[in-house]
Amino acid sequence: MPEELTESTVDNMLVPAILTPSSLTNTEHIPVKRDETRYPRMTKEFIKKHCKEHKLYQTPYLNDVLYLHFKGFGRIENLEEYVGLKCLWLESNGIQRIENLDHQLELRCLYLHQNLVSRIENLDHLQHLDTINLSNNYITKIENLSMLPKLNSLYLSHNKLESVEDIEHLKECKTLSVVDLSHNAIDDPDAVEVFSQMANIRVINLMGNSLLKNVKDYRRTMTLGCVNLTYLDDRPVFPRDRACANAWAQGGREAEREERQLWETPERKRSTKPVGDVMYIRRHFLGDRGESEVDIEQSEKELRGETDVVGEENAEEPPPLEDISEPESENENEDENNNDIQPEKEKDETSINDVSTEKPKENDIDIPFIRPPLQNIESRESFDTIFGASQKSSTNASEKPVRLKIVDMDDIDEDEASIKPHDDQPMESNLPSSSATTTTTTTRKLIEEL
Repeated sequence: MPEELTESTVDNMLVPAILTPSSLTNTEHIPVKRDETRYPRMTKEFIKKHCKEHKLYQTPYLNDVLYLHFKGFGRIENLEEYVGLKCLWLESNGIQRIENLDHQLELRCLYLHQNLVSRIENLDHLQHLDTINLSNNYITKIENLSMLPKLNSLYLSHNKLESVEDIEHLKECKTLSVVDLSHNAIDDPDAVEVFSQMANIRVINLMGNSLLKNVKDYRRTMTLGCVNLTYLDDRPVFPRDRACANAWAQGGREAEREERQLWETPERKRSTKPVGDVMYIRRHFLGDRGESEVDIEQSEKELRGETDVVGEENAEEPPPLEDISEPESENENEDENNNDIQPEKEKDETSINDVSTEKPKENDIDIPFIRPPLQNIESRESFDTIFGASQKSSTNASEKPVRLKIVDMDDIDEDEASIKPHDDQPMESNLPSSSATTTTTTTRKLIEEL
């Protein structure tokens, strides 16, 4: 019996499972919750959790700021309860449309830069909107902004604007004062007329467009066209710049140069006035101390950097520098070099012979010192190795004094021949045998070192 039971159970386990029609229908109709664009959803639960993490109000209408940037959202949604928003940050998401902002009637600032927006739309109900940032998007035309009565700043850098038709809507925006259209593809010189018709424009940024190269005298033209312009591209427009531009328009370059000089004179006086006040106080202080008027004026000239012209004229000229003989060229013939070297050798020999030497004493020992050629001395170390060791004086008083005998390199062979005795003749020398052997060894060592 147990064996039959085990076999039956094993057979049942090996039988494949049969799928019933009911099971098939259940698997086919299971709903899958997915976003069509595969972006994270801006749900109400997520926004409340986000407000809690950033210590914002849990009651939606009490929040005036929401920081929803760098979240990867694909669309704007579920903001109906946040009716008190005044600033909304949606930077660096994947938003493709401006939508679902009908309940944010108090909104002042909208930041949608670095998204995928391709059109400006659905903003007519934001009557209090002051600043909108749509930089780094895919906008090809400026539109739907004239119905915003309080719009002050518009940022559209790094978009797809190209022609005058793409930006001519700016003429209808009467309240705009700050416009950033940098790094687009605007190249038509007629775009300058669009900005000249904007009454309240004060700041314009057109850097990165071909327009700057196509318009002749671009900065002067923009300054003349926009009467209230205070900042153009990367630097401000000062009153002096505007006055010079007006002079240039009337009289050309020469009139502009004269106008600039008229502005520089009072500016220089205004900048040097504090220095003059300090000099005035210093003059009275030195006068109270009893300094003479000449000394005070001289010190003031030194402080101003002024020099005495009379003193310079009467000053003695420095003595002229001695002419240094230039080295001989390497391209000269070998005969001339040899002729020049021979008198130098004679001079060296005469200078050595002219040196006053002491007469040898009875107990002195002569050690031959080889005079090497000077061209072998390349550095201080080579000089010390050649001359330093033999010139050190003996510190012990018991040792006998040693004299150096200068021997030329050419005479070494002759000296060794004279020192070595012949086989037939014995060596005749006043020195003992030990001194003779030391002289031969020292000369050989010096030759090896050289």
